[in-house]
Amino acid sequence: MAPDSDRSLGRAGAAAVQWATGLAAFGGALGVVTYRSFDLDRFFVPKELALHAGALIIVTTLAARTAKRGLSRSDLALGAWLGLSIVSAIFATSGWHAIRALSLTLSAGVLFWGARALRESGRSRQAALLLGAAATVASLTSLAQAYGIEVNLFAANRAPGGTLGNRNFIAHIAAMGLPILLWLSATARSSPRALGGAFAILVLTAALVLSRTRAAWLALVVWGVIALPVVWKGRATIAAALVPRRGRLLVGALGVGAVLALAMPNALDWKSDSPYLDSVMGVVNYREGSGAGRVKQYLNSLKLVRQHPVLGVGPGNWASEYPAVVPRSDPSLADGTGMTANPWPSSDWIAALAERGVLAASALGLFVLFLLAGAWRSWTNMELSARERLGALAGGSVVLIGVVEGSFDAVVLLAFPSVILWGAAGALIPRGPVLSERRPLLKERIVRGAIVALVWTGIVQMPAAKLYAMRLYTQGSYDSIRKAALYDPESYRIQLKAAEILAARGQCRLAYHNGINALSLFPYAQAARAVVARCAKSDRD
Repeated sequence: MAPDSDRSLGRAGAAAVQWATGLAAFGGALGVVTYRSFDLDRFFVPKELALHAGALIIVTTLAARTAKRGLSRSDLALGAWLGLSIVSAIFATSGWHAIRALSLTLSAGVLFWGARALRESGRSRQAALLLGAAATVASLTSLAQAYGIEVNLFAANRAPGGTLGNRNFIAHIAAMGLPILLWLSATARSSPRALGGAFAILVLTAALVLSRTRAAWLALVVWGVIALPVVWKGRATIAAALVPRRGRLLVGALGVGAVLALAMPNALDWKSDSPYLDSVMGVVNYREGSGAGRVKQYLNSLKLVRQHPVLGVGPGNWASEYPAVVPRSDPSLADGTGMTANPWPSSDWIAALAERGVLAASALGLFVLFLLAGAWRSWTNMELSARERLGALAGGSVVLIGVVEGSFDAVVLLAFPSVILWGAAGALIPRGPVLSERRPLLKERIVRGAIVALVWTGIVQMPAAKLYAMRLYTQGSYDSIRKAALYDPESYRIQLKAAEILAARGQCRLAYHNGINALSLFPYAQAARAVVARCAKSDRD
């Protein structure tokens, strides 16, 4: 795509945004630490740090640019989603949970606008290449674990999750990465690049098969049902965009990846003798197992929506409030803890409704619809080149796959999947009709740049502080755990541990403070309640 001279970032600005996109993508693919006490956060926090650091570079670059700035319908919908999320966070039960979840949403929105700016600067392909390569690298770590390579970075109980820590997360990334890599490989100018793309497709396909993740498989089925008729009808466009015989290479890569995954012996310890067939048969099973648990969780989460329809319970606060509306026997609760087994519901859309309210969820839905409509409009626009039209179809495919996956699991709730989803949407789907457009004044650029730089510098410091707190916690000493509690007020584990240590030493006033901090994060947590009750009784005595 040729750069739009009115909206281009310029060479230096485009290079900065492209580098920042790569930082967010590869940091998301590989970011992990070895602090095993933090089963989830040791994977999540480094990826959040990479996303926020990339967003800091992007947002300051966008704020400083002199090019025209226009708003399309998708921009307005995204702005509404972000704005309503901010309002919801103000009234959240746990402010710390809200700040963390809101920060991720804001940085993901910035990355989308950065990727769109790269497209308008003629760097759509470079952005897509970064995203596709990051998805491939993450999938390679999954295959490494599946075939017996054990390192401290991997999580053994959710194999083969690789550096993402969970096989479901790998599958979501691989599924969204496929349309990106198919487009890159199909339109590659040289044979070596096409072969590299075919290898990446093989890797993603193998990781998808080995993951046994039904949400990702179902998303690909839905994508195939919708995309195949579209591609068949537009086969002339496909033929014009593809290098001769390139289609056979890509189909071959898909087939070989699936066959190798099924045929090669692996180190995965599945309980079933036919694990992959069982997963295929259970793709839409909602009467038993995890499918039945999801349905029950969705219905119970709607109770939160009825109680808080306008603003929800606050970003990141589903886990804080869900125990209040379900019995202790609910399958989403960890036995006897008063807490949910996972910090999020098994659906982006349920999370949006319960945590941010009906208005915000509607804004997110409109944003997705405008993106899909933009992809379709570009696919049918004969004024665009065949390569651009096919790229828009690939971008729409990523959005569709992500939306279906997000109906049954966490996608945009997490940093790295958000990078792939919103990055591909911004880089591959044209903006569409602009409703208003103008050039910002110098004073406006300076003020806006200073504000966003200050805000995102603070955002970046939060995951950095959490990583330092993890390090302190693992040292295990009295002083280090107390210090960790100061650095990470959002960590229930650290606050509770500090309270328990202090209570054991008879320092109940200090223990009570940390116990209350833990309860402010999860009001129904039994362990935190026990410490607070014990120290309150001690004070009375």
